[in-house]
Amino acid sequence: MLKYISFLLLVIPGFAIMFVSIFKYFKLLSGIRSIYLATPPAELKLNGIHKYVRHPLYLGTLLFVWGLFFIFPFLNNLIAVVAITMYVLVGIKFEEKKLVKEFGKDYTEYMKKVPGLIPKL
Repeated sequence: MLKYISFLLLVIPGFAIMFVSIFKYFKLLSGIRSIYLATPPAELKLNGIHKYVRHPLYLGTLLFVWGLFFIFPFLNNLIAVVAITMYVLVGIKFEEKKLVKEFGKDYTEYMKKVPGLIPKL
C-alpha cells in the first residue's frame, strides 16, 4: 500500500514538476534568439510554478527520487537519495548566491516572499 501511495503522492507529482520545469527552462534557452545572442537576457521570471516555490526543478527531483526509494526501499537507493538530497541542498545555497548577484534586490525580495523548496499551504 505504501508503494501505491508513494507513487501517487511523490513520484507522479515529482515527475510532473520536473517536466514542467525542464520544459520552461529549455523554452527560455531555445529559439531563434539563441542563434544571434551569446547569452539569453537576464530576466527574473516569477510566473507559473515560481510563484509558489523558488526551486521547482529541485523540488520535483526530490519528490521523484524519494518516491522511488519508498517503492524500492533498498540500502543502495537510500544512499543515493540521501546523496542527491545533500547535493541539492548545497547546490541551492550556491545557486541562490549567484541569483542574488545576478538579480540583486529583486531576487532578495522574491526570497522573502516565496519559499525555496516547500510551498506554503
